[in-house]
Amino acid sequence: MNLSSERIFDTLVDTKIIHVATKENFSLREYIKSDGKSPVILTITGNKQRERFQIDVEVNPKEWNIKKQRLSPISKENTDLNLILDNIVSKITAIKTSYRLANKFLNPKMLRQEFFSGMPRVNFCAFFTMALENEKIEMKPGTYRRHCSVLKKIKEFNSEVSFMELDLDWFLKYKRHLIKLGNAKTTIAANMASIKKFLNIAQRSGIRLCFNIDDLEIGSTKGNRTSLTNAEVTKLGEFYFSPFINESYRLALGYFLFSCMTGLRISDVQSLSRRDMLEDYITFVSQKTQSDQLIELNQTVKRIILHDPNLFVKKFADKTINETLKKIAVIVGIHKNITFHVARHTFATIFIRKGGNVAKLQLLLGHSTIAQTMIYVSLVNQEANTEIYLLDGLF
Repeated sequence: MNLSSERIFDTLVDTKIIHVATKENFSLREYIKSDGKSPVILTITGNKQRERFQIDVEVNPKEWNIKKQRLSPISKENTDLNLILDNIVSKITAIKTSYRLANKFLNPKMLRQEFFSGMPRVNFCAFFTMALENEKIEMKPGTYRRHCSVLKKIKEFNSEVSFMELDLDWFLKYKRHLIKLGNAKTTIAANMASIKKFLNIAQRSGIRLCFNIDDLEIGSTKGNRTSLTNAEVTKLGEFYFSPFINESYRLALGYFLFSCMTGLRISDVQSLSRRDMLEDYITFVSQKTQSDQLIELNQTVKRIILHDPNLFVKKFADKTINETLKKIAVIVGIHKNITFHVARHTFATIFIRKGGNVAKLQLLLGHSTIAQTMIYVSLVNQEANTEIYLLDGLF
């Protein structure tokens, strides 16, 4: 018995191209192992080609029904083994369906490759994994890590989701899943942007989607640029130099305060070593923009570095630093959602508050356009509105 109908999977329309022209057959190896079982072989034929390979199933040859290509009599073990064979047939059917709908030719060799590579033209996670590795060479390290994080979340939510199951309802459920995980709106939007990128790659490779990709709403990926006031930075500085702070808190806070005084991103801070701090300035290549940058070290920065000899020697994962910063904020009484990137915003706003030149701030932050830097000028100008309440004490 063939596992698929030639009428279903060969073309049903008037065309000269046979998109899916393969037949599959289960059989047993001729030899019997010492435990009395024989391995099951899957043979795929078509287009004058044949692929024959052993699958991870062994059966009692006396219970093998050659005509039905299944086991009998029915027992718990045989039922389980038959289900495995049924699952293999389902996967092959899914591969054929995907190729047929995408108007793609499929031969035995391609079907075998698709089957053993996780069915990337069928399974979205398998495609995401394959496409991400193909795109890796053109990605910045931080971008690659971000896409890997998104892929990990999708796998945790539903690693077996197929392209045929992806629709706007599925994405709504996925967003709700991210909300339950405690992800911020901007994080969720960044996740959706990453997914949409690889869906576009899938479409360009001929994979058909069950929805219009333009209907997939991303949302804003721009954060609210939370920054700390001068007083809040002072609080953190006092805690950092306090004799009562433990080592892990001091290290995480040391990196954060270093960024508050230099504006460096966490990726750039993580790339620096202690020997980079020997001069009165540091030079580095921005991990995000790949541009050369030079930052002079003022006396406050030097004091922060010298206070802990493990700073830029012992490193923490980004997630660990952010979790520690949240705990520190509670300890010192700062009621803001602090992540490491808050330090960069804090540097920019303090620089403007102190009368720093916008053009020079652009160079320090490594912005490609002045418009990016002017956002911080607007933020500081908005703070002026809060000063109006100082007049309330006149009468």
